[in-house]
Amino acid sequence: MEWASPEDEKLPLTQDRQHAPSVITPLSGWVCEEYWGTGSTRGFAAAGQPIEILIKRINAYYYYAAFPRVAPEDMEAAGKHAEETVKALIPTYADRWENEWLPELKGYHRTWDSFDLAGASDDDLLAHLEWTFETYVRIWDIHMEVTVGYMTAPSMFDDLYEDLFGSEHALDSYTLLQGFENASLKAAAELWSIANTDMSDELRSLILKTPSTDLVSTLNSSQSGNEFLARLRTYLGEYGKRSDNIVELMDPSWVEDPTIAFDNLKNYLDDGAEDPDVHRDRLVTEREKAVAGARDKLSAYPAPIQEQFEGLLSSAQHGHRIQEDHNWWIDQMGTHQVRHVFLEFGRRLAASGAIGHRDDIFFLLGNEIKDEISSYSASDFSETIAQRKTYVDKWSKVPAPVHLGTDYGPRPDGPYSRALGRFFGGSPPPADPGRPDVIKGFPGSPGKFTGTARVIIKLSDAGRLGKGEILVTPTTAPPWTPLFATAGGIVTDTGGPLSHCAIVAREYGLPAVVGTGMATSVIQDGQ
Repeated sequence: MEWASPEDEKLPLTQDRQHAPSVITPLSGWVCEEYWGTGSTRGFAAAGQPIEILIKRINAYYYYAAFPRVAPEDMEAAGKHAEETVKALIPTYADRWENEWLPELKGYHRTWDSFDLAGASDDDLLAHLEWTFETYVRIWDIHMEVTVGYMTAPSMFDDLYEDLFGSEHALDSYTLLQGFENASLKAAAELWSIANTDMSDELRSLILKTPSTDLVSTLNSSQSGNEFLARLRTYLGEYGKRSDNIVELMDPSWVEDPTIAFDNLKNYLDDGAEDPDVHRDRLVTEREKAVAGARDKLSAYPAPIQEQFEGLLSSAQHGHRIQEDHNWWIDQMGTHQVRHVFLEFGRRLAASGAIGHRDDIFFLLGNEIKDEISSYSASDFSETIAQRKTYVDKWSKVPAPVHLGTDYGPRPDGPYSRALGRFFGGSPPPADPGRPDVIKGFPGSPGKFTGTARVIIKLSDAGRLGKGEILVTPTTAPPWTPLFATAGGIVTDTGGPLSHCAIVAREYGLPAVVGTGMATSVIQDGQ
């Protein structure tokens, strides 16, 4: 089976397994290509980074290219400007997030939530779709500008910490950044609260013994079950607008399919589960001790060095929190909102006979959907959809090359380039020819643990993870956070010490090796 080449073979494209490890539907790829990439490029420009983002769906996989927007002869000047802009952004980005960007994002979500999708006329729905596209570009503009701040600040702090104190362990500096509440941890704590409300032994046993896929119908059969479901639905209304990943629009959100929420709830019902607030208090104590120790070492340093340390410490502490919070408001909830706009189009096209089922909408492209609704042409897309489903199924069985096109080597060095390296991880360390049984990656979170491996590719399969098992997965995202309370250790294919997995593993005190490139294909489930 021949692998398709990019249109421009000189373009260095990367298959982004950290955000989309599996094949994606045509509509998801179309939205990313048309709007996600545009917004990302604008955000980088606003942050002074001369980077253009191109997203391509190649053989059903998600690829991206990040390349310079300036001529080679202008690179040196552009690099200096980029570094100056980043250093100016870092002291301000947290305040801008709280007082500028977050209120703007909440306003967009209020508009999405208040729009009557089912009651809108076709013309009004098409106008809402155009507004959604414009808004999607804008939220990814915000995404990339704040990303430059929240990612670079912890990276620069790590550099400064090592320059000042050395580093006995690779992750020492991150202890000073742990224990701050964020949207993902708050959602996990709220679910813990639901799991620990007063309930009868009978209800508790029913929840634990019933398959998560059957729990809604089972709980509906009793008054106590109905009351519990009402509490859970309130929770999902606030915290359930998220799904397995941030790229695939076809994945249902928790508010639509609470199976994953039930899986996490069962973990919290385990007798050995720890209250997240108790755990966070311990992290805060460790953080304050580490900060006090660093300040004590700095007491003999010149005042400018102490001021630089305090400024970067504050910005870096905000960074870990905003990394989770921006993902909540943009990556997760943004995808949920776009999905639901398209679901209404799917409902209408299924009713007209243009498609067989509402969810077949994800195998059309945006321009096909708009043309069909606006022209009332009563098309029959059944053959097109069948062909595209076959195409997705065919390529899902073929591992995607990590790189396509020409590799021009590493990006020019700079604060943001170093931060990107710590987020994505890059190529894993070379294998030791004398130890073919050893898998190498990057340090994500310190510690040692021995346990049964549980290979989980999608969050919908997370119910198989048992207490104290080692989670082996391509990547993790904020909705995976409750699993960290169950796992005994984590190994991923992707990521570096600033990836979501590494940060949350440190928050939960779990040993983690990230960015192995091969764990899910080498480690066997149950090993």
